[in-house]
Amino acid sequence: MNIIGIARIRNEEGVIEHTLKHLSDKLDAIYIIDDCSTDNTVEICKKFPKVVKVLTVDEWESRPLERLRLEGEQRQTIYDCAVQDNPDWIYYFDADEYADFSGIDFEDESIKGYQMRFFDYYITEEDAEKHYLERESVGPEYRDILTLFRPNDNVKFFHRTPVNVGDNIVIQGYVKHYGKSISVQQWEDTCDYYINHLFEPQPGGTTISSKWEKRKGKAIHEESDFGNDFIEWRDRNNPDVIINNSQGQAEL
Repeated sequence: MNIIGIARIRNEEGVIEHTLKHLSDKLDAIYIIDDCSTDNTVEICKKFPKVVKVLTVDEWESRPLERLRLEGEQRQTIYDCAVQDNPDWIYYFDADEYADFSGIDFEDESIKGYQMRFFDYYITEEDAEKHYLERESVGPEYRDILTLFRPNDNVKFFHRTPVNVGDNIVIQGYVKHYGKSISVQQWEDTCDYYINHLFEPQPGGTTISSKWEKRKGKAIHEESDFGNDFIEWRDRNNPDVIINNSQGQAEL
């Protein structure tokens, strides 16, 4: 079984080493495309034996709508590169995600892909000084995102998730998403990035992501961004506390 990971990343030196260590015993190879990092992200990636290819983009595109289009093209590029290694499965990941493949059947050829269930971790007053991997507060909201799939000649990336994967898509597996919990400074940087580079469909047309403007200065949380009490990771299967949040995919 040949399981290959692919990722599009930029300026992830604070997290990518931990994520690659986490994935190195789960994947057979990893292909990465780096979008003009200005830190040590590329050098860190190249140190990992499972990282067999790091493609680099030389010119940064700051215009939001062009940015969205190019991110899809970059994902397509690294996918096309990885399929030359004849994978049985492709796992698309971001640098701030930890995969839990529990319950996934890699041998079932009838299954064409898995929507894995994503949960966000948060910074709280109690753990603000801890390393992000020591966080315990999880939002009850989840998103089921097509992340693991069998490759085929028709697969296309336009955004985060691929299309034309096939008809039999199963919900299984989990992802710990640390994007909101890495550090206070990272939260501010993330807010600034989305404020400047994320456009979203809104009534009357497409506009900048205003919700991230409201989140600046609010890295430390008493409740989730959606006004709900935190849960623990062990509660991710409890239907009495988890909440479907399919509209939150853009925040990844």
